[in-house]
Amino acid sequence: MRVTKWKNAVAAVAALALAGCESSTDGSLDIGGGQSPDPVVLDFPVAYVKRALPTGTEDVRRLRSFQAGADLWLRDRAAPSASERNITGGVTGGEWDLRDVDVSYDGNRLLFSMRPPLIDGAEESEQPTWNVWEYDRTTDTLRRVIASDLVAEEGHDVAPHYLPDGRIVFSSTRQRQSKATLIDEGKPQFPALDEDRREWAFVLHVMNSDGTGIRQISFNQSHDLDPAVMNDGRIVFSRWENASGSSIHLYTVRPDGAGLELLTATTPAAAARSYSSCSRGRGPTGGCWR
Repeated sequence: MRVTKWKNAVAAVAALALAGCESSTDGSLDIGGGQSPDPVVLDFPVAYVKRALPTGTEDVRRLRSFQAGADLWLRDRAAPSASERNITGGVTGGEWDLRDVDVSYDGNRLLFSMRPPLIDGAEESEQPTWNVWEYDRTTDTLRRVIASDLVAEEGHDVAPHYLPDGRIVFSSTRQRQSKATLIDEGKPQFPALDEDRREWAFVLHVMNSDGTGIRQISFNQSHDLDPAVMNDGRIVFSRWENASGSSIHLYTVRPDGAGLELLTATTPAAAARSYSSCSRGRGPTGGCWR
C-alpha cells in the first residue's frame, strides 16, 4: 500500500511541523510563528475536502447520499502559513458534493468523485450520478474521467484509486458484467439491490485512464468499497457482508478480478461464512457469486 512512500511523507510533514514552531517569551510553542520554511526539507502539497457540517436528514452512510457545498482545496506546502486555493470551485460553484480523494504515484494528479446538485422533483433514475474526476497539478486542469455524458450516467462511481499500470479501480453501481450475464440469459438488464433493498449494490470496476474499457471485477450482493493497492499489486477492499448479520471484512483480488481471497474477518465464524459463500460458484472473472 505504498507504505514506504507514506512513511517518508509523514516524516517530512513532521519535520515541517517542527520547523514551523518557535518559542514565545513565556516558553510556550507558537505553531507556524513566522519562521521561513527550511530549504533543506522537501515540501509536500496537501489536498483536502472542505465542506460545511451536514445539517439535513440525509444519511451520509449511504453511498449515493448528497450534501451540497463540498470542494477540493490544495496547499502547495504542508504548513499552516501556506496559502490554499479551491481547485474545483470553478466547476461546482459551491453547489456540488465531493468525496474519496486519491493521489497518483508521481504526486502530480488527484482522483476523486463529484456529484452535481440534485434536481428537485425528479425521479431517482433522472438524478445526476456520482462521477470520477481528475485534477492535473502540472497543467492546472480538471476533467471528468469518463467524457461521454451517456456512459458517465450509467451508474454511480465512487472511491476511485490509481492502479500501478495507470488504470483506475473504483466502486460502482454499473454492474457491467452482471448485466451482460442477464442479457446472455435472455433477461432484461437491471442493477441488483443490496441485501437491505435500500440502494443498488456497489461493486468493483476497472477502467483505463481515459474512461474507456470499463469492466466489473467483483461480484457481491452487498457493497465492495474503498479499494487500495498492496505492495504486491493486489487490490485490497472492504466487503460488506450482510447475509447473516452486518459486518465488514477485508478482501483482496487481482486487477483482472481473479484470485479473490479473504484477508481479515472480525471473527472465525465470520471468516468461515465468507469462505463458504464461494460454494455458490464463481463469477466470469473469478469472483464469488453472492
